[in-house]
Amino acid sequence: MELLRAGLEDPRAWKQAVDAVSSFLPEGVFYFTEEGARLSAIDPSQVVLVDFFAPKNVFTEYETADASIRVPLDLGEYTKILSRASTDDRLLMVLEDVNLFVALERSDGSLRREFYIPLMDVPDRGADISPTGGTVTVRLLARIFKDALKDAVLFSSAAVLVARGDVFMVEAKGQGGTARTVARRGENVSIEGGPEAVSMYSLPFLQNIVRPADPDSFVELSFGSDTPLKVSYAVGGVNLTFYLAHMIL
Repeated sequence: MELLRAGLEDPRAWKQAVDAVSSFLPEGVFYFTEEGARLSAIDPSQVVLVDFFAPKNVFTEYETADASIRVPLDLGEYTKILSRASTDDRLLMVLEDVNLFVALERSDGSLRREFYIPLMDVPDRGADISPTGGTVTVRLLARIFKDALKDAVLFSSAAVLVARGDVFMVEAKGQGGTARTVARRGENVSIEGGPEAVSMYSLPFLQNIVRPADPDSFVELSFGSDTPLKVSYAVGGVNLTFYLAHMIL
């Protein structure tokens, strides 16, 4: 009996979003509901909370046997399968008993590759997603933020984010020197709230969080002074949100 059937004509966004999640979670539970597919969990180090949501309209085929279908997977193994998708492949996922059947098929039907991945006994690491307590929301071009992080990592493993007035700043200091990126409110940067927010976060985590973001798309950062950071952006039609714990300044 099929418990789930979900298909994507173009699986690239799904693949990139799952890859982003697997950077933090070795395993996870997808819930396929009437609204779409969601995975929410805290990473084993309890530093970052991940929320992945693909609305139902992203899929070209979507059927569930119940209101909520639980699919616990080894994300490392699942991403290996997704990495085999070609640019002209479509993706089909079918849940049958204790296995997830995954098919990659050429759009013209000339070739079909089939995989079976067993379901895992994965405990739910999910958590209620609540506001971060952030006082400022910065929306900026992903390219600007990614470049600022690349500069910061030259001197440190942590970066201080500052929002003050019409300025957003990323700063890192180390024995080798200081890197600072100053972005002013404009076409590619918007800043709401205030009056000021200053917090420090892990650079490796920040870089992994924004890695899949299209450089020409926008990312949204919400934070306060010494509060967790909320990072949100979309990969295709898949919405990704990360809550990253702050470090002590």
